[in-house]
Formats: sequence, structure tokens, C-alpha cells
Amino acid sequence: MKKYNKFIVLMLAIVLCFSLMCTGCSNNTETSASGDEPEKITVVDGLGREITLEKTPERILTSYGIATQMVFTLGAQDRLVGIDSPSLTNKFLISLDPDIPNMATPGSPAEFNVEEGIALNPDIILVPGRNQQLVETLEEKGLNVFGVVAEDLDQLKDTVQQLGKALGQEEQAEEYVKYYDNVIKEVEEKTASLSDGDKPTVYLAGPMGLLSTCSQDMYQNDLITLAGGKNAAGELTGGWVDISPEQLIEWNPDVIVIVQYTTNITPEDVLTDSRYQGINAVKNKQVFWFPSNLSPWDYPSPEAAVGILWTAQKLQPDLFPDLDMIDEADNYFETFYGKTFTELGGSLTSREYVEKS
Repeated sequence: MKKYNKFIVLMLAIVLCFSLMCTGCSNNTETSASGDEPEKITVVDGLGREITLEKTPERILTSYGIATQMVFTLGAQDRLVGIDSPSLTNKFLISLDPDIPNMATPGSPAEFNVEEGIALNPDIILVPGRNQQLVETLEEKGLNVFGVVAEDLDQLKDTVQQLGKALGQEEQAEEYVKYYDNVIKEVEEKTASLSDGDKPTVYLAGPMGLLSTCSQDMYQNDLITLAGGKNAAGELTGGWVDISPEQLIEWNPDVIVIVQYTTNITPEDVLTDSRYQGINAVKNKQVFWFPSNLSPWDYPSPEAAVGILWTAQKLQPDLFPDLDMIDEADNYFETFYGKTFTELGGSLTSREYVEKS
């Protein structure tokens, strides 16, 4: 009888252990099937702020044209729920997505409607980093805010890289960074041995016309310097700065480039203006539009990578004799946008001045 009782106790113990093991297996299976809690995403924006996201953003809102272009370069445009108002008429973006003009917009970088932005229920908002007040206001509303800053060569690369991580597009971001780094390396190596006398003085006419130019704290200054030139306004600070006609004459630039988004000025206007006939750039007809007709390549946006190459060839043609800019642009655009520059209607020369016969 005792042996029988011991046998029953032993069997009950075995059944209990087996039951507990199965319960553990069942729990493990459920955890595996449902998946672990997704890892949080931590990135650093252009302002040096650490941002933690609970998940990969599914709804992206931008209030800044450069940020909007970055989203397209990273291949995340299908998640945009709203964009900055100037991008609604951006020829380049429309060539990639004809529905761009119909997108919701909370306004421009300077006039952002916070309530309309919140109503779009974004998982992340991309804003110009220089607008600190907007960043703080949106954060106070409990929103994830990424400040985009790209005013020098490294900032552009770092911002694209961190934004790629934030949006779950790390592979595309790394592909862009690889291209960008290779461009900078190629240009640096070819211009490294230039003496100061070999570097032409370059004047970049900005958004407000000929007498608006870029100072040393802008991306365009770094672009000119990297490409083997000297920024005529390189000793000035303050972003876009206004100068006098006398100052431009005194600087006597060897090359003048005019941004696509300028107002009331063309290369022909400069070349025919009696005040500037003594300037080297005018005498030698070295006055050009900064390409391209689709989107500005001098901007601190991803297309600056091809803008660097164009500038280097313009300033130092002997160092880049075999560079075919149309071919380079075609390859770049096909890699990051799925269509070549030519297919999108891109042109380098359509706005360059051609002397009348």
C-alpha cells in the first residue's frame, strides 16, 4: 500500500512538472509570436538634440523645403502627410510625384500654423533648426520634432544620416553618404595642390538679386572653397548679406554665379550692365546660372553633391576635363529617385547666358 501511495505521488509530481514546462513553453511561444517590444529609436538632430522615438514614424510632416527634399532622397515620401507650402509648386518634387500640389500644408518655414500641423497627426515633424521657437512650441505640444541644420559640408551629411535612421531608411541614407563622401574626396584630392593664386574669386548672387550674397557661415561658402575657389564675401558673416555696387566692383570677382531662386536678375543683366564692365567675370563672360532648372544645387540639400562637382569643373576646368555633368547628374538622379536627370526634364545650360549675335 505504501509503495502504491509513493507511486501515485511520483506520478502526480511528474504530471505537475510537465504541466509547468508546457505552460512555460506556451508563454514563450506567445511572446515569440507576438514579437518583443519594438526597440526605441534614438537620433541626434541638426541642433545636437537627442530625440527618442517609440517606433519608426508612419506619418511625416515637414515645414522646410530642404527637409522635404531629404525625405524624397531617403525614399520615405509615401509617408508624408503634409509639406511646407513652397514645396507645393516645386518643379522637381512634382516631377517625382504629380500629386504634390494637392498635399496638405501647415504653411511655410516662417509662417507655420501649429494647430493645422497637429491636426495632421504626425509621428515626427521636420523643421528648420534655426527656428528655435517653433521647435520649442511643438515639443511643448508633445510632438516629436527634428531640427534640420545643414549649413556646412559635415552638417548636411550628418543630418541626412540621422534623419535616415529616424525614418527607418538607414540603407538609403548610407548610400547617399557614400556618394557624398566620394564626391568630396575626389574634389579635395584634385584641388589640394592649388596655390592661392590658382583659385578664382567667386561671387554668388543670392535670393534678393545681384547685391545679395553668401557670407562665410553658409553652405555655399564651403561649396565654393571646396571646389577650388575663394568666396568674395568669405570674410563677412550673417547668412545672406547685402552689399553695394562699389563693393562688388572692388572685389572684382573672376566668376559670378547666380542662384536659380534669385529675383529680378539674370546673367545677361550683369553682362550688359555698364557699371560692371571692368569686372573680370564680366570681361571674360564668366557669369552663369547655378544649376539646375529642376532644383537649386547650391542649396544645403542632397543635390548639393552634384552641385559640388559642377562648381569644381566651372572653377577648375583643367582638373576635371573628363567630367560629363549630364551623365553624372543622370546617374545620381536615377540612383536616388528612380529616374534620370534628363528624363525629369533637367537642364544645366537652359538658363546660362548665351551672347547675342
